[in-house]
Amino acid sequence: MPNPNRFNTFRDLVATNALAPAVSNLWEFRIPPPSFMAFRGGFSAEVKQLVSNVNYFATSVTVPSRAVTTGEINNFGMMRRFATGQTNSSINVSFLVTKDQSHRRFFERWLHYAASDADNTVGFYDDYVTDMSIIKWENGSNFKIKGSPPDDVQDRENKDMFDFNPQQSTAVYQLYGAFPVNISTMTLDNEQTNLLQMDIEFYFERYRFDQVGSKNLKHKENQPTYTWEEVQLRVEGSGNPDVERFSV
Repeated sequence: MPNPNRFNTFRDLVATNALAPAVSNLWEFRIPPPSFMAFRGGFSAEVKQLVSNVNYFATSVTVPSRAVTTGEINNFGMMRRFATGQTNSSINVSFLVTKDQSHRRFFERWLHYAASDADNTVGFYDDYVTDMSIIKWENGSNFKIKGSPPDDVQDRENKDMFDFNPQQSTAVYQLYGAFPVNISTMTLDNEQTNLLQMDIEFYFERYRFDQVGSKNLKHKENQPTYTWEEVQLRVEGSGNPDVERFSV
C-alpha cells in the first residue's frame, strides 16, 4: 500500500500555486462612505480622500466568523441538536492614527449620526450603514508582465529576468449593512515613542464569501508575457466582472 502522505505529492500540489499556503499580509479593505455623508447628491473631496486613504492606514483586520445556532431535543435516549439559524461575529479593524486625526474624526462623525449623545436621537438605518469589502490578494497569476530591463542588458535570457507575475485577488468577503459601534481607547504616555493606533469595531447584517479567479493562479509552464498596455486592453477592456483582480 503506498504511503498516503508522500512529500513529493505535497510538493507537487504546492507547486501549482493554487494550493500553496496563503499569506496573511496581502489584503485590501474597502469601506464606501454611508449615504448620510453625501451632500447634494455626491460626496465632498474630503470624504472621498478619507475613503481612499482608509486601506493604506488599516494595519490589521479580522475576517468575520460564521456559526450555526442550534436547539436541542431529547424525547428519550441520546440528545439531538438541530440547526435553528446563523450568527456572525463583529469585526475589528486597526488603523494608524494620522497627525491630523482625520480618520478619528471620520468615525466620530459616523457614530454621532447613528446615535447622537447631544440630543439623544438616532439616525435612519439605511443612512448610516454601508457594504464593506475585505479582499484577499496573493502573489502570482498565470501570465507575466514584460519588465523594463536596463539598456545595457541585451540578450533575451537576461531580459526575461525582469518579467514578473502581477498580484491577483483570490477571495472577497462582502459585508452587508455594516456600521461602526465602537472606537477603542488610545493610550498617550511619556514612554518610548510608538505609533498611535485605534481599533474600530463594526457590526453587520450578514456577509458573503466568494472565490475570485481561482483557476488563474500561476503555474510553472507556458506562461504568456504581455506588456502593461496589453494587460490593460485584455483585462480592463474585456468586460470581465473580475477586471480589478490584478494589481502590481
